[in-house]
Amino acid sequence: MKNQIKIGFSLDMVNVHHQEPNRNRYESKYYWDELYPMIVAAGFEAVEIPFDPYWIFRGGSGVPFTKYCVDVKFEAVNNYVNHLRSHGIKKVAGIHISPSIFMRNDSLDFYFGATEYFAGDAIRYAKELGCDFVNFSPTPPVGLVYHYHGNDKNVDWEKWSGEFIEGTARLVNELAEIAKEHSITLALRNEYWGFLRGDQMLSFLKNIDDSVRLDMDAAHTSIAGQNPVETVRSRAKLIGSVHLTDTAFVDDAEIWKTPLPEYPHHRATQIFRDLGFGNINLKEFYETLQSEDYSGWAIAGCRQTRDPMRALLRSRSCLNQIIHQSKTSH
Repeated sequence: MKNQIKIGFSLDMVNVHHQEPNRNRYESKYYWDELYPMIVAAGFEAVEIPFDPYWIFRGGSGVPFTKYCVDVKFEAVNNYVNHLRSHGIKKVAGIHISPSIFMRNDSLDFYFGATEYFAGDAIRYAKELGCDFVNFSPTPPVGLVYHYHGNDKNVDWEKWSGEFIEGTARLVNELAEIAKEHSITLALRNEYWGFLRGDQMLSFLKNIDDSVRLDMDAAHTSIAGQNPVETVRSRAKLIGSVHLTDTAFVDDAEIWKTPLPEYPHHRATQIFRDLGFGNINLKEFYETLQSEDYSGWAIAGCRQTRDPMRALLRSRSCLNQIIHQSKTSH
């Protein structure tokens, strides 16, 4: 068996939304130009980029998270790709987009309209970047949606949720057509806080175009109460991309139902950990991908890291151990 797993690193480790000392440096091009060679020095030559329309409205064109920002700083996407290559990053493997930014009022027309527009834009941008996949979070967090749509006593939440999921299926099928047109793999990210958490995603896929794949995220799968290894085995034929992520979080207070499930309100804690600092058996997870002949991208992610530079080195150290041990055990 030939191992064809390709390793990349996600730029979502840089927290550009929540305040911290000197956070505004993340909005400057110089920060990213310093970061790119550090990514390569840590042994990564491919990246995943979040697609975040916030930076169109915010005006922070130094953050390379939309085509608009890249056009402002580099005049053309191809110039940005060449800029990455000049720093040693040979490939933008994929893009991730979440619709959460558009769940901001009680208008579903606004939500679905804006999501379709910007997700379609993300797919077209991915094609220009030379990406292989686009990860799409099919729904915002359940608690965030409930905040805007479930507090009305006249609303039958169960019925409303069913109709919302039907609308989501129509949206995903429309995006699937755009993805096929641009030869991009569309993979749904099964987040622990979404409407399709756990096995509900499998039921959802019955109404979705066969071209749509699943993104397998180790941490999200674990927090949703599933075994990441067993989930890989049972869904191997559906996997279109993988995220190597770590966590020690146990959702024993149903944080997934809250508006901000990434930041538990009942205690100060990190949902996600740097690779190797959580409780997930990433070695077994990786070896299971190999045994199932997975041959796509596995993106290392350190969302919520306290220190992006240190997260890079921790990730490389963890991956070196995983890959070395996997080779010696076969």
